[in-house]
Amino acid sequence: MKIFVVTYGGGHAALVAPVIRELLENGHAVTVLGLTTAAQYLKEQGIKTIGYSDLNGTNDDDVQRWGNMLAQDVPNNGTVNIVETKAYLGLNFRELVIKHGESEAFNLYEEYGRQAFLPVEVMKSALNCYKPDLLIATNSPRTERASIIAAGELNIPSICIVDLFALQEVQWIGQPGYADKICVLNESVRQMFINSGREPHEVVVTGNPAFDRLIKHETKLAGLKLKQDKNWNDGKINLLWASQPEPTKHPFNDKVGDPTLPRRIERELRSFVAKHDGFRLIVRYHPSETEKFEPQERVEFSPASENIAVLLNAVDIVVVLTSTVGLEAYLAKKIVISVDCSVFTLDAPFSKLGISRGVSSPRELSEEIIMLECDVRNNRKMSSDLDEYSDSSATTKILNQINLLCEEKFRHGKA
Repeated sequence: MKIFVVTYGGGHAALVAPVIRELLENGHAVTVLGLTTAAQYLKEQGIKTIGYSDLNGTNDDDVQRWGNMLAQDVPNNGTVNIVETKAYLGLNFRELVIKHGESEAFNLYEEYGRQAFLPVEVMKSALNCYKPDLLIATNSPRTERASIIAAGELNIPSICIVDLFALQEVQWIGQPGYADKICVLNESVRQMFINSGREPHEVVVTGNPAFDRLIKHETKLAGLKLKQDKNWNDGKINLLWASQPEPTKHPFNDKVGDPTLPRRIERELRSFVAKHDGFRLIVRYHPSETEKFEPQERVEFSPASENIAVLLNAVDIVVVLTSTVGLEAYLAKKIVISVDCSVFTLDAPFSKLGISRGVSSPRELSEEIIMLECDVRNNRKMSSDLDEYSDSSATTKILNQINLLCEEKFRHGKA
């Protein structure tokens, strides 16, 4: 099969890279349009990419003129090749001009910047050139979105792989007809799309391949070894507090934060452990925090250099505000408690998405932990034998969806 992949940024590239590698190993012809930092990330992974500068029309006089003009206002920090930047701006702006006229195109760009771009015609041209049997894209709002719309107009089957929660992206991914299959993180995200109008069979829980490392056999073994090396396998329940800074104000709205919140949570957990000798606390500060760790009986420190995937496989309960460590812990099948009073809680509503058990303040942590003690014991029994069946990786689940879609296309082609 000929497969065309569109991905933007390092995070999305990390999501699709394992899928691309498997497709290449299975003999598929894969073309990857890697945008911004995705190109560098994939290059480091040994995956070849193309860019906007490789697409039809890049050398046209009007595209060159607009690209050169608009690129003058773009800071060149070296992360993206300037030739690629000019090609991107020129091709996208030309599409704006064709749709709205040059004067209105400049007005739109001045008001919205790159948010004004949705290069469906650019992507139709690319797909007509490469003629793929299948399109795969992640969930960014411009080129990736445009590529799926273009594939639909050209009757090319498509899969959208959603990285996390899609709280904003549901506005367009939730529209009927957008992609043939949507691969999502968990059942809560799936239900959100179904509630938005998607058919249940169109939305599949696969997980995010970027997190597959969390459930690998060798990672679990390393977690067991860490428990043994640190004498954490003494029957005590191991709590991890994954701290993060809390600002005085949300950077994008008027929500007021409490910078003392992380330390109040830590004090509450330290107090709990001091009163309950069946528990141990591991404290891990965010790299941007400058806190000095204070030793205490059954309270230990995890440095930033310690592998987080291995650490998560060595603990039982993980406490977070909105750190992605909470998501990683959930995917590693650990019990997660989120303290839902951060300025960022609405941006990462873990408890509402079924990722965590939410508490509204640090004072509620002790009661919640006590209530979860039985769940921890059950979790340990379920995961005690590493040779038992474990869920297949997100990569495998996405590949299954690709194969099903390809088989369906083949059957329709023969019919």
